[in-house]
Amino acid sequence: MDVKYQVFVSSTYIDLVEERRKVTEAILNLGHIPIGMEAFQASDDSQWDYIKRRIDESDYYVVIVAERYGSESNGKSYTQMEYEYAVAQSVPVAAFLLSEEARKTWPNAHVEHDKKKKLEKFRALCQKKLCKHWGNPDELGGKVILALNELTRTKPRTGWVRASALPSENVLNELVALSDEKRVLQERLAVLGDNEQLRIPDHVLWRITHLSETFLSEILDYQYFEGELSLLELFEYCVSLLAEGCRSKDIKEQIEAVENAIYEMEAPEGFLLELISNNIVRAESFYPHGYGNIEVKTYYLSDYGKEFLMYTKEWRKREKGKRAVPLLETDDATP
Repeated sequence: MDVKYQVFVSSTYIDLVEERRKVTEAILNLGHIPIGMEAFQASDDSQWDYIKRRIDESDYYVVIVAERYGSESNGKSYTQMEYEYAVAQSVPVAAFLLSEEARKTWPNAHVEHDKKKKLEKFRALCQKKLCKHWGNPDELGGKVILALNELTRTKPRTGWVRASALPSENVLNELVALSDEKRVLQERLAVLGDNEQLRIPDHVLWRITHLSETFLSEILDYQYFEGELSLLELFEYCVSLLAEGCRSKDIKEQIEAVENAIYEMEAPEGFLLELISNNIVRAESFYPHGYGNIEVKTYYLSDYGKEFLMYTKEWRKREKGKRAVPLLETDDATP
């Protein structure tokens, strides 16, 4: 289902018109809905109450900080009040601070010298959550895209969908019926207990055997060493990352963290390609705005990969009595 997220964009205004335009374009290019002070309408409510309602309705909040602290209410800028309110309401936030290098050449007309201390305290506050630095509007737009992709992956929100995309009453009734059928089948399986053994299809068993007998050194041209783990064991070790979706660098760090195994590689694409070729993992690509033709890939466990994992667990149970317990089943095991 195509979900659109509402993103609240906060900043001082007169000094960051071009930067706000780039951020708005970046959010629109991702298919989401930007909202900021430009869209605020006259209301019977106070300005602050209206702002809070807009933040409450938003899925994510981004703030752009340059060299102005901004207009204040009771000694605190509206920008900082908005940021603190979003954090208090558990709205995922991302801050984009003008880099130290860019601050040196920032136009003096856009610097509030008399509010320097308050600005520095606000910058320090922003760095306690997700924070990126930028030097020009184009770089800012690209970093907003990357940060929002990270937030939507790690902190998914409700978002908005078209009414036509919602299930009809007939579909909902069918889902209820299927849920009842599932409950009945689960009760029957509970009665059967462990007397029935899960049958592993031949093609799945072939892949399990192939990956259990293939080592990382064979596909990455590294020298085999004692204690090296098979591709199957490494897949099991990384499956929690793949279930959520991850980048190749996440897999690299996970593999290099394997106890008693020294995997120092530039990139784990060879390992991932082996899983993709076996239909266990799928890859999705996108090209971040402002980064030219640079391709960024995210790797996920495929639908077949989820079934494969189930059969792998059953295969492990059967193999447990035949060989040493694998690394992933106990911290004291010897591969």
